[in-house]
Amino acid sequence: MTDFIKISYTGRLDDGKVIDTTDEEIAKKEGIYEEKRIYNFLPVIVGEGQVIKGLDEALEGVKVGEEKTVEIPPEKAYGKRNPELIKIVPLKKFKEQNMTPIPGMQLEIDGRTAKVQTVAGGRVRVDFNHELAGRTLFFEIKIEKKAHKKEDKTMFLIEKNFNLSEGFKINKKETTLAITIPENAYKDRNILLKKAAFSAESFKYLDVDKITFSETWEKTKK
Repeated sequence: MTDFIKISYTGRLDDGKVIDTTDEEIAKKEGIYEEKRIYNFLPVIVGEGQVIKGLDEALEGVKVGEEKTVEIPPEKAYGKRNPELIKIVPLKKFKEQNMTPIPGMQLEIDGRTAKVQTVAGGRVRVDFNHELAGRTLFFEIKIEKKAHKKEDKTMFLIEKNFNLSEGFKINKKETTLAITIPENAYKDRNILLKKAAFSAESFKYLDVDKITFSETWEKTKK
């Protein structure tokens, strides 16, 4: 049976530097706080590759309340560094796009994220390796919740895909699932993508063949 769990975590490098966390206070303290991010427990469907491989494996068979620190080698995180992913790009290619590359800058080239290493002699050396490639990671994790009932799993998928579950109403009859979406969720510009993602996971993990979404719009009073 596939486990639907929520975890809290803090990920660090081997030198202790925090790279990610679900704890807002830690994020602020470590200088990695993001204003647009919602700091809350992370919903994970275990074994489905929704987190890096080493962490996914560590979550198998866990119990609510369990805490552990996991050491994750590069091959089970973001891979080993590949020298072939370091490329030389002509400076003129950047100038054509009105860009001035400087060392340390992260940018997108041909749809791939890269980091500028050096700029010299009309040439720019860029690194297409993931910034954490080759690094061993350490994750302190705690299993906060686990969904068992179908209704709980439905709300789990709602929170996972819409970033919140408060205000949502669900009604399941046989294999048809009706979802009422609250105003603060359906006015999201990415609502269609979120509906599609939720539907795909519901068809895969829940006993559902049809999903209907309901929204109520009201005329704004002057």
